[in-house]
Amino acid sequence: MARKRTSTFGSVRKFNSGRYQASYWHEGKRYIADHTFDAKADADAWLANIRTDIGKGQWVDANEGRKRFEEYAKQWLEDRHNLRPRTRELYASQLNRHLVPAFGHLELVQITTAKVRTWYSGIARAKPVSAAKCYRLLRTILGTAVEDRMLFANPCTIKRAGQERSPERPIPTIEQVDALASALPEHYRALVYTAAYAGLRLGECSALTRERVDLVHRTISVTEQAQLVSGQGRVIGPPKSDAGRRTVAIPKVLADILEDHLARFVGPAPTAPVFTGDKGGPLSGQHFGSQFAKARHAAGLNNMHFHDLRHFAGTMAARTGATTAELMARLGHSTPRAALIYQHATAERDHAIASGLDALVAEAKNAPVAQVVELPNRSRRSSPRA
Repeated sequence: MARKRTSTFGSVRKFNSGRYQASYWHEGKRYIADHTFDAKADADAWLANIRTDIGKGQWVDANEGRKRFEEYAKQWLEDRHNLRPRTRELYASQLNRHLVPAFGHLELVQITTAKVRTWYSGIARAKPVSAAKCYRLLRTILGTAVEDRMLFANPCTIKRAGQERSPERPIPTIEQVDALASALPEHYRALVYTAAYAGLRLGECSALTRERVDLVHRTISVTEQAQLVSGQGRVIGPPKSDAGRRTVAIPKVLADILEDHLARFVGPAPTAPVFTGDKGGPLSGQHFGSQFAKARHAAGLNNMHFHDLRHFAGTMAARTGATTAELMARLGHSTPRAALIYQHATAERDHAIASGLDALVAEAKNAPVAQVVELPNRSRRSSPRA
């Protein structure tokens, strides 16, 4: 029969085999060591280490840490009830395609920084954007495991691995936006200009209704977006983030285009969709995508994406002198990182301001603007003699 011996912390039980089992109580739950010990001193030492970890706030549930990543990640996703349908679908895809194949068979405690680094370097070579997105998801899931005291520390410690480094897209010109719009059927043209001059995403345009367009005050209220979700079809929900719910002031050029569009193509009901498909039904991203592809080919803009129109909107706003905060509010960005993409335009504007200052000074002095001439750099030895 096994005999139980008390310890300063926890308890030690001696089996008839002569081996020892250690256990302890913590937060109302009994924990048993995952292995037995040759000597009581070894069991006492193990309990002492556990007690030290608890005192330092470094205690983890060793048994829970042996849960496999696939099981934990699946439960993690199910517990995220506040995720938008499209976000949930995206996370599920990233897990199934990249994370579960790499880590699904491992226990949580077996996922080390070295293993994460090897996986990341392998996927980042071919798919750097996907690697960054999947790394962020992995880091978040394992961060929750740390909060659940299943891991002592998060193994995702690679600096800047979660930062996407997409190549900068070319920004369309005003002439190219006009050419693209002209190449589309008439009822799609206002859609292009709304993305280009108001910065709305395609999903936000798809969910836009007549009541959200205020031509008197020249504003568009963005309150919903439409998304195609696997297994659910077309879903109307809130914008991409809380910052996406916004009111955008629109220029007169867009207001005039929308006034004509509303009169010709939109029903009188306040909830009538502003942008529809060829037959008046909901705007289909797949069908519009084919129309967009034909139009960009006809306009000689084969490399243009619809989202480039939103980049155009951000860049044009930056050129007017909009601050980062103003860009964030106008485009519905929740962090400055995305809005800063368009700040490169301010350098060009800064040079324009400098040229304007030259003109003002020259006008005040009633003198022509002097041109800057770069003089050759001559040393003292090569200077001409007097």
